[in-house]
Amino acid sequence: MSKKRFNAILDSLTYTNANPPQYKDRFWQILEIVMKWNKNMTEIFFSGWITCLDESMSIWENMYTCPGWMYVPRKPHTKGNEWHTICCGLCGILFFMEMVEGKDRPPEMPALNTSGVFGDTRKLGATVGLLLRMCKPIYHSGKIVVLDSGFCVLSGIIELAKKGVFAGARIKKRRY
Repeated sequence: MSKKRFNAILDSLTYTNANPPQYKDRFWQILEIVMKWNKNMTEIFFSGWITCLDESMSIWENMYTCPGWMYVPRKPHTKGNEWHTICCGLCGILFFMEMVEGKDRPPEMPALNTSGVFGDTRKLGATVGLLLRMCKPIYHSGKIVVLDSGFCVLSGIIELAKKGVFAGARIKKRRY
């Protein structure tokens, strides 16, 4: 295959059939595939009795070619896109993910934790809203979710218990 033909095929490949939004959104091309993947995994995958919710990095070195690029020094791979993920603790299969858009999230888009599947969570905070969104596939299952210490918010753990999900987290003792 010639390089010209290969480039023509590559230019035709897309992740979405949707038209770009009227406002500037650097993630519009992948949002549809991520939402459909999450929906599909929620419908067909049943995790084991224990799950793990954490952040993951998708490696990308060049900040000028990557929307949502972040530098997170505490991670083994410090540069790229950060994702919130929840995985089965028995088989390691990732079954729900959400990109951390950070400063690149368009202000025209609605806030993620203000409404939706569980009602208004503004009074509970962004972390609790994130916990509830990420754990929705295991609501009312009696399953356990192990949380990173960054997600250890008492009101979030209480809200998850109301939804039939039991959470545990390592609490790091900090000087401040």
